[in-house]
Amino acid sequence: MKDARPILGEGERLVLVSNRLPVILQRQGGKLQAEMAAGGLATGLSRPHRETGGWWIGWPGRPSQNEQLDPEIDAALRQQRMIGVALTEAEHLSYYTRISNRCLWPLFHYFTDQVEYAEDDWETYRKVNRKFTDKVLEVAQDGDLVFVQDFHLMLVPEMLRRQRPGLRIGFFLHIPFPSSEIYRVLPRRGEVLRGLLGADMVAFHTLDYLRHFRSSLRRVLGLEVGPRIVPYEGREVQLMAQPLGIDAEEWRARGKQPKVREQFERLQQAAQGRRIILGVDRLDYTKGIPARLKGFAKLLENHPELADQVMMIQVAVPSRVEVEAYRHLKDEVDRLAGDINSRFGQPGFEPLHYQFRGVSPDALSALYQIADVALVTPLRDGLNLVAKEYVAARTRDDGVLILGEFTGAAWELGEALQINPFDIAGIAETLKQALDMSPTEQARRMAPMRRRVGQADVHLWADKCLDTIRKAHDLKPPPLFQGELRSKLEQSWRRAPRRLLFLDYDGTLRELTTLPSQAVPDEALLGLLHALGRLPATEVWVVSGRPPDLLDEWLGETPVGLIAEHGAFLRPAGQTNFQPLHPQTALDWRQEVQEIFEKVASRVPGSLVEAKPFGLAWHYRAADPSHGVWQARDLTQHLEEVLGGQPVEVLSGNKVVEVRPAGIDKGSAVQHLLERVEAGTFVLAAGDDKTDEDLFRKLPPSALALLIGARPSAAPYRLPDPKALRHLLAEWAAAPSFLPSISVAEGASKDEQA
Repeated sequence: MKDARPILGEGERLVLVSNRLPVILQRQGGKLQAEMAAGGLATGLSRPHRETGGWWIGWPGRPSQNEQLDPEIDAALRQQRMIGVALTEAEHLSYYTRISNRCLWPLFHYFTDQVEYAEDDWETYRKVNRKFTDKVLEVAQDGDLVFVQDFHLMLVPEMLRRQRPGLRIGFFLHIPFPSSEIYRVLPRRGEVLRGLLGADMVAFHTLDYLRHFRSSLRRVLGLEVGPRIVPYEGREVQLMAQPLGIDAEEWRARGKQPKVREQFERLQQAAQGRRIILGVDRLDYTKGIPARLKGFAKLLENHPELADQVMMIQVAVPSRVEVEAYRHLKDEVDRLAGDINSRFGQPGFEPLHYQFRGVSPDALSALYQIADVALVTPLRDGLNLVAKEYVAARTRDDGVLILGEFTGAAWELGEALQINPFDIAGIAETLKQALDMSPTEQARRMAPMRRRVGQADVHLWADKCLDTIRKAHDLKPPPLFQGELRSKLEQSWRRAPRRLLFLDYDGTLRELTTLPSQAVPDEALLGLLHALGRLPATEVWVVSGRPPDLLDEWLGETPVGLIAEHGAFLRPAGQTNFQPLHPQTALDWRQEVQEIFEKVASRVPGSLVEAKPFGLAWHYRAADPSHGVWQARDLTQHLEEVLGGQPVEVLSGNKVVEVRPAGIDKGSAVQHLLERVEAGTFVLAAGDDKTDEDLFRKLPPSALALLIGARPSAAPYRLPDPKALRHLLAEWAAAPSFLPSISVAEGASKDEQA
């Protein structure tokens, strides 16, 4: 077995959290023992769990009487470095049976007709998630990696983040994440998304599930989401698609064991030369067993000669027998199995061998080896490891895998015969194709799948997940501009022979408003600009995305220079006319973009189109948050496709999508002003928006750049809001070396005073 140890540094520990602990509790010599179970997560994560000296936290499988874990169970678990979460029968019924299995499971698998939801049950789900969180907090230390598993515990990441921000947290969803249209049926949809975003990494089996998650973040929470990154509360949440693997080497080696060979030979004798079709599933309505049996029956109807040449073995492992929907499913499968055997059976032979029971790994290995065809056709499945196990067991590269296209594993196993699991006739036709497939064609398909399953095994999955969590980092905003540093730079400001200021307007000098037209400067702001502009040896520029005529209307009477439309126009202080900095700019694209913007504005109430001399902007600050963000994302992608190859840029700003000619930005506009800066000049720039980053990056290293707000930025320092910046500028304008002190009408914000 390959070395699967994740890349963890010295002293780093792994804390695993799953609904159920991977243990079997049994008595040996009168003493309760906890033995590690094999397969799935236990195989992939047991090695890093053991070697890092971490903990595995989960329910041990036995209810507690009084919310306290039995001391004997607790002692047995801790010997395996496991911690049990005590759940009463009532808690387990409400949290697991009702919310997890009757609400979340059917919803995430697109079976909305099976969804049951009750608010009291959700309160228990939240309470149980808190119990798991508290157990993690008992043992976890800052710097530990906490890896939370699956849909039972979707609130745990945020609960941990609130209590212990220093933890590095990952979450893996082992079932599908549905499309946003389906997901939004969940009454607590926002709470679940926020719960997941408490993690540093949220991972899924396939890119489709990741894409659906991104869409739900936009539609439900109104977040702007990148392809693999979600900026959220000052952090950068990593999104990853990494399908779970199996221990392929174990399945290959198991097939050579004598006891497996014995079972194989017994099956061979029972088959009496017939070809074997195999299905292995939990008895669950998502697995498509009734449709599969109907497909097999259709095969025998269409090809009666196969009735004594082919047999099907369907293993249905009992699952959630306490849920009524599953009892109905069992009744249906029992009826279908009986009908097939009565219609197509012969004396001494039944074409369908239906087994409602669990099977041991050895028995399963023998079945994989003898099956000519594996029929894996869930109606919806997060991944499906049976398909991978069958491929790994076919060491001679023979056999045929038929895979439902709504199975997560279909993303990786492209050489399988893929079918629509709802298409009964299609299942029958594909079974006939599989039975007729030549050995050469079987090998051509099976060999690359077996290599892929062997390479992308469960150990690689664990390594990639844990390494991503380990490397995740806080997307920290710059530190606040305060304290000793602020006092020191104030002295530098006072002593400097010259001063040069570049100040953004909206969100920097003036608070953002619901409508752009509402951001008119008040008397206090105009007075501040007058005071700054009249300081000796001081040059002030307002660098804005606003058009020239509006800047002139609002700020034209102040003694400051104006740079309009993100750097398209410039007007020095004391002058009346704006100078275009890009007079030869082509605007052939404007009419088409105008029509696109107006069409979007017509279907997004509260949004509006702003026409500027060079650019066009669609503002959605007054629109419904989730609807606005969703439309902005689609609009940006559409514009990038429509305008591809044209000399324009598509910008996504703060609740605005803007199109402007390429090469026009705030940094380029002020570059020539910076070129004539004399040595010793104190340069200060402040801005809040992404467009201000162009300016920050053009500043000399000695300049003071201030982000207004709290997001990652090229600026080395920040102030919390426009009020704090106005206070700073008023305070510095009143420094003793300048004109007589001006009135500071506004006090510092609480964040600044800290």
